[in-house]
Amino acid sequence: MSATLAIVLPVFAVMLLGYGLGKTRLFGEEAVRALTNFCFFVTIPALLFRSMARLEAPHGDALLIVFAFYAAVLAVFALAMAAGRLLFGMKLAEQAVFAAGGTYSNILLLGLPLSITAFGEAAVLPASALLALQSPILFSLTAITVEIGRGGDGGKRAGALAILGTALLSLVKTPILTAMVAGVLWGLAGFGLDPAVDKTLAFLGQAATPTALFALGASLTRFSIGGDLRQVAALGVMKLVVLPIACFVSAQYVFGLAPLYVAIAALCGAMPTGVTAFVLAMRYELLVARVAASVIVTSAIAWIIAAALLAWFLPRIG
Repeated sequence: MSATLAIVLPVFAVMLLGYGLGKTRLFGEEAVRALTNFCFFVTIPALLFRSMARLEAPHGDALLIVFAFYAAVLAVFALAMAAGRLLFGMKLAEQAVFAAGGTYSNILLLGLPLSITAFGEAAVLPASALLALQSPILFSLTAITVEIGRGGDGGKRAGALAILGTALLSLVKTPILTAMVAGVLWGLAGFGLDPAVDKTLAFLGQAATPTALFALGASLTRFSIGGDLRQVAALGVMKLVVLPIACFVSAQYVFGLAPLYVAIAALCGAMPTGVTAFVLAMRYELLVARVAASVIVTSAIAWIIAAALLAWFLPRIG
């Protein structure tokens, strides 16, 4: 257990430090935005490009983990929508945002750094694959369901298709995905990395994990606990209990993945609610206070779940 805490506690300690300093004048909203942009546009793309350029093309479990993870995510998404309907009487558009709050994991700023810290470079490819597909699947699914729930006529359906096209276009322009694809193509082409370029990318990549965690902690100062606390509790249970269990069962028993990939699927599933879920809630002006509360509550609790998962998986991976 001490080895597990040695991995988990520094990760969440940096996030807590970011939260504490985010409350001071040292890191106001502009500073937090600048730091987040530094992670989003510089350090994480550098890490992913270098890692992908040095890896072989994904195959076997490195590909199957995507199907295992998102089969579980989509099942829990449907379950969350049903819970929103049956337990809280939500309409279709609200159900979609509620389901996003219960399934959208913070893989970028927490799942990826924690997986790499725990499992090393072997975790880069599978965790990055999960990250790359999260927005295309969940963002688009949520947006289209909301539009259907709000209308249903031809104009609304056209609007849903337009949103899907916009989401895909914005995805293509995302530096993180661009860096991943460029790295894969660079590696497949066999160009290799010049030593000076390799060291520069490695140097920047080393800053990705601490800056991402610090930025996540600082960004949480924007949120507060509000809304229907029963719904917040339901989102927390869905996100931190139901989803990781579903990811574990899917990866272990349905797809029969190797222990490393089972661990990464479960760990990424157990990450707190991602800020993108809050962005969706804000965009559609639905369940804003509940999803914001879910972000901060699950971020406060997730370290316990992560520690328990790592304590279980690390001895089995070796």
